[in-house]
Amino acid sequence: MKQKRVSATAPRKNTVPSGKLKKAGPGIQGTSFSRIMVVAAILVVTFLAFFPSLHNGLMKFWDDQDYVTNNPLVRILSAGNIFRIFREDKGMYANYHPLTTISLAVNYFFSGDDPFGYHFTNLILHLLNTLLAFIFIYLLSKRNLVTAAVAALLFGLTPVHVESVAWVSERKDLLYTFFFLASVIAYQQYLDREEWKLYVLSLFLFLCSLLSKAMAASLPLVLILVGYMQSKQWSWKLLPDKIPYLILALLLGYYAVKVQSEGEAITEALPVIRRLFHAGYGFAVYFPLILFPFSLAAFYPYPYPLIQGHWITLPLPPVFYMTMLVTITLLGFAGYAIASGRKNLRVAGFGILFYAATIALVLQFIPVGRAIMADRYAYIPSLGLFLILGYFAEILYRKETWRIPLLVVIGLYAGFLFFRTREQTRVWENDETLWNKEISTFPSDSRIAIAYTNRAQYRLSAGNTNGALGDLMQVAAWNPKDDEALESIGKIYGKELNDIDNSLRYFTQAYKANPRNIEVIKDLATVYGIRGELQTSLDYSLKGLEIKGNDPFLLYNAGITYSNLGQVKLGKDYMDRAIKT
Repeated sequence: MKQKRVSATAPRKNTVPSGKLKKAGPGIQGTSFSRIMVVAAILVVTFLAFFPSLHNGLMKFWDDQDYVTNNPLVRILSAGNIFRIFREDKGMYANYHPLTTISLAVNYFFSGDDPFGYHFTNLILHLLNTLLAFIFIYLLSKRNLVTAAVAALLFGLTPVHVESVAWVSERKDLLYTFFFLASVIAYQQYLDREEWKLYVLSLFLFLCSLLSKAMAASLPLVLILVGYMQSKQWSWKLLPDKIPYLILALLLGYYAVKVQSEGEAITEALPVIRRLFHAGYGFAVYFPLILFPFSLAAFYPYPYPLIQGHWITLPLPPVFYMTMLVTITLLGFAGYAIASGRKNLRVAGFGILFYAATIALVLQFIPVGRAIMADRYAYIPSLGLFLILGYFAEILYRKETWRIPLLVVIGLYAGFLFFRTREQTRVWENDETLWNKEISTFPSDSRIAIAYTNRAQYRLSAGNTNGALGDLMQVAAWNPKDDEALESIGKIYGKELNDIDNSLRYFTQAYKANPRNIEVIKDLATVYGIRGELQTSLDYSLKGLEIKGNDPFLLYNAGITYSNLGQVKLGKDYMDRAIKT
C-alpha cells in the first residue's frame, strides 16, 4: 500500500511562539496568526481602494442595460428560470455564462435595480479572489509568506482590475476567477495529499469556472505548470490527469466560439500573419499596462488609422514589429528559464508562462469585438507577473541591508496603485465620466468614435441635448457614412428640437449611406407623414416591408396612409396584419 504524504495541516517541528516569523525551507513561512494578520491587512487595504465603486451607478449604455436592467433572465429567481438560463443564456453579447447570469438574478432578487447590491457583490468577489491568490501563491512557493503577501497585495490593489470590479457587466471575470483559483488550489492540495476527492472537487470547480466565462479554458495549461513546479522537472506523467480538464475546456470552448460566431461577435477574418501580429501586440503591451497602469481606458482601439469607419491596415504599423520582437524575446526567455532548472529562473519562467497561458485566448488571434485589448482580460494573467515580483522581493527581504529599502519601494508602489485605483473607480461612476476619461486619453481620435456615441446617448437621457448633438456631429464629421450617427442626429432635431427640416435632412443622408437600415426607413416614413407628403411616406413604408415584411410599425403606418389616401379596404388589410404580427 502506498504511503500517504504528510498532511499540510499536520503538526510541524521547530515551531516558534505565536506572532514571530521563522525561516524554513525556501523562505519566511510565518505562524498562523501572522498569516491571518497579513491577509486581513491586504483585504482591508484592497476594500478601501475599491470602496468608491460602491457609490457608482449601473451603466445605461455600456452592457449593464442588457446584463441587468433589460435582461428578462434575471427578473425571476426560481428553479424553472435557472433551467431557462442554462438553455437560453447565449444571446448576451454572444457569450455563454449561465452561472454569471444566475448570480445577477440573485442580486436582482435582493436589490432590484439598485446598483449598490451589484457593486457590493463584485467587491466581495474581488476580495475573495485576492484571498485565493494569496493561498495559491503561498502553496506554490512552499508556504513563503513574503512572496504570497506581495503578490496578493499587488493583485488586490492594481487599478487594471477596476474595470472587472466597478463594471457590473464584468461579474463574469470575478466569478470565473473565483472558481478558477479555487480549482487550482484544490488541485495543489490533491498533489500534496493524493486524495481523489480533491481532484474531483478541482474538476467540478473548473466546470463552474467555464460556466461563468469561457476564458477559464486555459486552466489545464496552468495545472501543467503547477505540476511542473511541484515536481521541479518536466515529465510526461504530468499530462494524464489533465485530460478530463482538457476535454471540458474543448467542449465548452467550442460551444463558446459557436455562440460568438452565431451572435456575429467574431469580426471579419484577417490573414493569419496579421492576426499573429495582433496577438504579439497584446502580449507585449499588457505587460507594462499591468506593471505601470498610468493610462487606462475602457476601449483600446487598434493601432491603425481609421478613415470613414474603415481600418487602414496597409502597411503594417512599425509598432507591431517591435511588440512581436518583445513577445518572442519574453517567450524565449521563459522557455530557457524553465529548461535551465535554476530556481530563480524557473520561477520567472513560470510567471511569464502563467501570464501567457491565461491571456492567450483573448489576444485577438480570433478577432472578437472592435477593441484590440481590454483591462478585464488581464485580471488573472496579472497574477503571473505579481508572483515574479513577490518572489524576488522575498529574496531581497532576506538580506538585512536590502530589507528597509525594499519595504519602502513596496510601500510606495502599493500606495501608487491604491490611489490610482481609487481614482479609476470614480471613472466608472456613470457613462459620462467613463467616456470623458476615454476622450481625454485619446483626444480628437476618430478611432474612439464609440466613446462619443455612447456619451451622446447618456447626455441625451440626462437632458443635455446640445452636448449629445455635438458628440454625434463629431462622429458624423469623421465618418459621413455612419448611418447610425446620422439617424441619431435626425431624431434629436425632430424629437428634441422640433426642427423637422433638419431632421429630414439627416434621415435622408442616413438612408443614402445605408438604404437597408430599417430604423431610418421608419423615420423617413414618419417624417414625411408629419409633413403631409402621404405618398412619399407610403413609399418608404413599402420599401421597409420589402426588407422586413412583418414589421408591425411599417404595416400599421402603411395601413393608415392607404386609408388617408382613400384606399380604406387596403388600409384595413395592412392594419389587421399589423395587429396579428
